[in-house]
Amino acid sequence: MKTKILVVTIITSIAGLLTSCGGSSVLGKLEMDSTDAMAKVKDLASNNFDPNEWKLVELDWSEGSGDRAALENNLNLGYISAKVVNSKGQVFVQTFSGQTGFSPNDIKPDHWYNHLDYDKITPIDIPNLNPDDYVKIINEAKSMIPEEYEFKSLASYEISAGIPDNRDGNGEYTEGQTAAFTINVVEKGNETVSNAGTTSIIYYEIDYTVAADGTITMNLD
Repeated sequence: MKTKILVVTIITSIAGLLTSCGGSSVLGKLEMDSTDAMAKVKDLASNNFDPNEWKLVELDWSEGSGDRAALENNLNLGYISAKVVNSKGQVFVQTFSGQTGFSPNDIKPDHWYNHLDYDKITPIDIPNLNPDDYVKIINEAKSMIPEEYEFKSLASYEISAGIPDNRDGNGEYTEGQTAAFTINVVEKGNETVSNAGTTSIIYYEIDYTVAADGTITMNLD
């Protein structure tokens, strides 16, 4: 597990500190580990990317990493991002910020891929993204958390089509899609430390992968 530290302003109640780090959104809270979060991601992808024009190869969403967003488990404080490919094999990325009501930012060329083989791509199947299956995966991951820790937030989640990592798109293209996500946890009884007038939350990241056949693997390294 990766150790993280979130420095927060001292408040009168440690219980209140652990309930909320102070993040808020005019849109309210959209819990990362809820069916509503997946429904929002699915709806945004459906409405912004015409499958006749684009092939969607990656979807990821996050609670955000700033002091206001980390550990809040709130998609409305984070973002949704999509990686898409046009018929020429050109790869682009577009992000949607929760703080602006998920209005789209400018679509930009991808920073990694130079080209992908459009005809070989099996895109992410947006209509079949199932919010209930998403929550089931997260709940199974939570059940794997060591007993001495407790769930704090779903930091991020990413779904990927079966495309190669090679910058020029050379390599194996597969039909299945995979996923990877990160859960934040705190150690029971050791959630906070205080020093020199500040209080910090000590939390840990646990990474998970989901294979094309649905197998979930937890990585504690």
